[in-house]
Amino acid sequence: MFLKKSACSIALTAILIAPSIMSAKPSIKHFNKNQEVVFEFLADDVEYDKAQIIGKGNVTIINLDYFVTANRAIYDTQTGEITLIDNVNAYKGNSLYLKAQKVKIKVQEDYSFLEPFYLQELQSGLWVNSKTAEFDGSVYQLEDTTVSACRVHNPIWKIQAAQAEYDVNKEWLKVWHPRLCVYDTPILYFPYLSFSAGYKRKSGLLYPIIGNSRDDGFIYSQPIFIAPNNWWDMTFSPQIRTRRGAGFYNEFRVIDDKNQIFWLNFGVFRNTNSYQDTYNLENQEHYGIQLEYSRKDLLTKSHNYFREDGLYTDISQISDIDYFKTQAEQARERADLQGSLLTSRLNYFLKSDNDYVGFYGRYYSDLEKTSNAETLQTLPEIQYHRQIDSILVDNFYYSFDYGVKNYTRPIGYRAIQQEAKLPFIYTQSLLDDYANVSISPVFYGTMIDYNNASGLNLENGRYFSQHYVFNADTDLVKKYNNFGHTLNLGMQYTFPGVDNKKGSFTDFFELPGDRQEFLLSGSQYFYDLDNVLLLSHKINQAFYFEDSNRTGELHNEIQYFYNHHWRFLSSIFYSHSRNRISEATHQAEYKEDFLVATFSHFIREKFARNDLVKGRFGEANYINAGFKRDFEDFVLYANVGYDYKEKYFKTWQVGIDTEIRCFAFGIKYVSTIHPVLTTRGAEARDDRYVLLTVKFIPLLSSDIKLSR
Repeated sequence: MFLKKSACSIALTAILIAPSIMSAKPSIKHFNKNQEVVFEFLADDVEYDKAQIIGKGNVTIINLDYFVTANRAIYDTQTGEITLIDNVNAYKGNSLYLKAQKVKIKVQEDYSFLEPFYLQELQSGLWVNSKTAEFDGSVYQLEDTTVSACRVHNPIWKIQAAQAEYDVNKEWLKVWHPRLCVYDTPILYFPYLSFSAGYKRKSGLLYPIIGNSRDDGFIYSQPIFIAPNNWWDMTFSPQIRTRRGAGFYNEFRVIDDKNQIFWLNFGVFRNTNSYQDTYNLENQEHYGIQLEYSRKDLLTKSHNYFREDGLYTDISQISDIDYFKTQAEQARERADLQGSLLTSRLNYFLKSDNDYVGFYGRYYSDLEKTSNAETLQTLPEIQYHRQIDSILVDNFYYSFDYGVKNYTRPIGYRAIQQEAKLPFIYTQSLLDDYANVSISPVFYGTMIDYNNASGLNLENGRYFSQHYVFNADTDLVKKYNNFGHTLNLGMQYTFPGVDNKKGSFTDFFELPGDRQEFLLSGSQYFYDLDNVLLLSHKINQAFYFEDSNRTGELHNEIQYFYNHHWRFLSSIFYSHSRNRISEATHQAEYKEDFLVATFSHFIREKFARNDLVKGRFGEANYINAGFKRDFEDFVLYANVGYDYKEKYFKTWQVGIDTEIRCFAFGIKYVSTIHPVLTTRGAEARDDRYVLLTVKFIPLLSSDIKLSR
């Protein structure tokens, strides 16, 4: 509450608020033991009566924190109290802090309002008002106290208490026998409450999570926030589900010297024997750990050879999908979970002007499987890259890549792959720089060493090739009267040269240069005169002249932006060999100031090419639709997801929220189909519930979940 400012701040505050007062008023200054001005007393007319100083007309009190004006004031030099009377206005900075007809101030080195007492935390808006206060230098003893964050006159909610105590140093408020009122109607009573009245982080209890479920019974979780230092904190959240069991999760956060956050979350939940037997679950204990951390310049310095390095960690290891169902929602939101596939990554790189070294690890978990022992993992991968550099003559370049990948798993064959690639590139501009061409002889080699491959007839593979890559492209830009247009057309042709191939190569491995490949690509963009994108179009088509399927998938993507409100997207992968669309995404979106509406359609066939890196895997057939409308006093929203092949709703929900500065209320009904891992494998379960949210901002918040 008591902020120390410099003398320059005092003068500036006074000049900003009342420049005419400063020039011609009698002034009385009060100094502390260090001969610093505690306050300055100004008025049009000043009278002295023994131990009292009486100011009349445009009274002004200036202190390090506040600027107070009134029509009349009495300063008792013996008790150190100032009584301001009639039209009292107190300012903190340039904001009105307190308005009253009579205010009593205790003048010490701490400058405090005693009657009426008023405190406001500027960032959260929380204020405390009391008729009287006694101050002993660090703690206020308050009587007849009101706490709220709404407007002072007729607040929507308030906490009223007969007695309260406010610790200035800790910014901590204690109230006895408080009543939570909506307007003037009491709705809750507590014997005692204690909470922070400031912006600083403090240890204590957070808002509980309460719910009820037909399957899980009564649900109660009580988060405990622990913040002993300003560089780390922790939230420990034990929970109980009366029909299911009990558990906890623990969220741990550390901020480093680069202001990067290390985030760790772990927990466990154990089902009761009766619940385990009823639902025949694969695991009785659901446990997991999640870790996120990223940072640049971890080890390197600017004068080192490697001038830049970086670490990226995103690890999620859980027993099954029920771990997310029993933990906080953010645990699932922060995980790299696409469908049933959970991916963990650990990357580190070193970079100089000429060289790049990377160390990578990637681990996949299919949460619909009882075991991932046969899932092939990449642990680790090492990459070296020599940056492209000129050699011998102009327009002639080279680069070099070497990598090692360890593909491992407990069950099934494992392999270590080594790769080396040395391309030489000659580039040339043609037709007055309207076109660019390049030719690149490429030397490539790889070795595959298998392990645990007995009975599979897998022989260690060796492949070396020298092939050629031809590139040609054009990049054109033209401005018309009403729009601008950019066009890029490109082609790439790979021609095999000399190669040598021995041993076994599964479909998992790609061998560059072992076949003729021809790739056509194009992209174009249309802009308005303000350089805002109106339309984009991309198309790619690959041809493989020596394969039985000579034509690869055609990818065509169009995005159209209309009237700054509408956005349309169409992305299609077409399989020539099947004469069918293998994957397609269609989206329509409308946005304006108070309305958002979306519609999307997605389809993916079983025969579509899988690419785990890009998240392309699995069959899907569904549509999604949703909207959100902001009205003056509330928000209405709804969305639905429907699998039209299996003919069921994957998820749907409808809800309404209302929020003003100090109060929020929401209710929504949700129905979702989610997988559960049983001893028979993954099975679908329908989860339906009503979620009530009530917030008395920023003091109290509660989510109540009622499941059928």
